[in-house]
Amino acid sequence: MRVRLHIVLVMICLFVLSGCATAVQPTSELRPIVVGMPFIPNVQFAHFYVADQEGYFADEGLSVTFDYNFENDVVQRIATNNQITFALASADSILLARSKGLPVKAVMATTQSFPIGFISKSNTGITSLDDLRGKSIGIPGRFGASYIGLQAILRAGNLTEDDVRIQEIGFTQVVALREDNVDVVSGYVNNEPIQLRNAGVDVNVLAVSELYPLASDHLIVSEQTLSTDRALVEKFTRAMLRGMNRVNQDPDAAFKVAVTAIPEAKRVDPNLGVAILKETVRLWQPENLGVIQVSNWQNTYTLLQQMNLINAELPLQDAFDTSFVSQ
Repeated sequence: MRVRLHIVLVMICLFVLSGCATAVQPTSELRPIVVGMPFIPNVQFAHFYVADQEGYFADEGLSVTFDYNFENDVVQRIATNNQITFALASADSILLARSKGLPVKAVMATTQSFPIGFISKSNTGITSLDDLRGKSIGIPGRFGASYIGLQAILRAGNLTEDDVRIQEIGFTQVVALREDNVDVVSGYVNNEPIQLRNAGVDVNVLAVSELYPLASDHLIVSEQTLSTDRALVEKFTRAMLRGMNRVNQDPDAAFKVAVTAIPEAKRVDPNLGVAILKETVRLWQPENLGVIQVSNWQNTYTLLQQMNLINAELPLQDAFDTSFVSQ
């Protein structure tokens, strides 16, 4: 009897162990993937950290490493070598890269609403585009999303650079506005306005997305990856959508995950960090997560042509693949 009982116990143990082996995939069997991030570690990337920490990438058989650098660098590396497989980049960077012959392509939207806004103190009464006429506008420089956003709102308001006073102030927008060095500053609507209000400064925001809708940040891959390994792209985008949904459902919990994933987040005031994350989620347009909005891409392409940043005609539809996220 004891022998039979021993055999039964051994069989039960083997069954349990075999069940565990199929339920939890060993790390050694996960496919390593490097993701190029266009900025320093930040709570605004919480959807990536949640997908990683909660095991959504692992569920798809992937082990993800984040490689932080500048946006132009990650786009270049996606196009020219195999060091990174996926990256995050803005639509304007993607179109500019393609205009130079770099074979990169968007496969899902991460931020659908263009995040730049033009911020002023409420007591100045700047509430419309026409109110910008004659005002000083502080931008980091004549580059990047802030400058593209400025050109968009000038065109939306039938204004030119001669109708305003542009000042290049670097990344000092919060201080510059608080100390009245300029009338208006450019900034990310999910960042600088929250910081200013948190410091007791009432502000108005003219959001580019409401005045001249542009395409924003997207997940990109090389055309070679798309042609040789679509299954990998399907797995990654599926995990990303799970991460975005999870952050949308519980930003407070997502912020805690970000704090665990990146030490830098520990220096952020939790209330401020959660507020920034909630505003970031709003820019994702949670009712339509991941969907590539073609009309916004057309607006971006037209603006870049008007700015003489793209001179040759590009087949716009080649810049993105809408098949990975349901429309």
